[in-house]
Amino acid sequence: MRKLQLLIGVVLAVAAGLGVLVVGKLNQPPEYQVVVAADEIPAFSQIDADNVAIDVQSVSATVAEMYILADEWAAMAAEGAVAAIEPLHPGQPLLHEQVASGAQAQGLTRLAAALDDPDRVIVSVPVEQGSVPSLVPGDVIALYFSAGRVQANQLITETVVGEEPEAEVESTASFTETSGWDGRDEAQVVTITTELEMPLAKQIAEGVVYRLNRERRQNPNYGAPGMEHEPRYIEGELRALDVVVDRETAEWVVFALAHGQVQVAVLPAINRPAVEAGTLPVTAGATWSDFEESFFAEREVNDE
Repeated sequence: MRKLQLLIGVVLAVAAGLGVLVVGKLNQPPEYQVVVAADEIPAFSQIDADNVAIDVQSVSATVAEMYILADEWAAMAAEGAVAAIEPLHPGQPLLHEQVASGAQAQGLTRLAAALDDPDRVIVSVPVEQGSVPSLVPGDVIALYFSAGRVQANQLITETVVGEEPEAEVESTASFTETSGWDGRDEAQVVTITTELEMPLAKQIAEGVVYRLNRERRQNPNYGAPGMEHEPRYIEGELRALDVVVDRETAEWVVFALAHGQVQVAVLPAINRPAVEAGTLPVTAGATWSDFEESFFAEREVNDE
């Protein structure tokens, strides 16, 4: 009798366990073959088959619609280029909103295809990691040109005490005769020469950051035992910025890069329409002469 009861108990337990498994299986979301990033993929870079992997995940149908599935990936790859719109990290599922394919991807990865305005160009501005603000694509920036070194070893100003003596002030202007005069009274043209001492600094361009170019290093852990998911390459320090500027302004940027130093500054995002329209007010620039004048002017204010 006890054996019969024990047997019945075992049968009931097994049946209960199978029932739980069946119910759990019925309530479990379906499985999907989800495309995930296998490597660190920077924004605006091309995604190859080596950069992704297929991961079977059990998710709801609503979530699956957001993911790029294996069959969708095959169709996108068949169209040609596939590119990341934003940075992707290893193991991260690829969302439709994060990836572009076909002509759209070509525009993201090929700079020439990214421009639709014939008066705009993309220039590469070399930078150093520690001397540039934290930037992301789409930021509005200003480029400042500086040249020359301080040669002075003293600052001199003249202060007149008491009444100034009456004396003729000798003009330093030079005179040149006009050519092609029509026979009327003789006339002279006054040429006024303005001298400004170097060094100087001047805002020469404004633009929009299109892409950040970072150093690409070989990952020493790639292929090592137990590190199968390590990417082949890892990103290093920031090396250059791809910046969209006006075509004529690009000449000043190239000139500045060749003959001095260029510093990057971030402008408010609200300035982007003015920057793209070329209506942002120009600046006067600064020279060593301006520094001397400002230095002594502020000292006089403080001494009052």
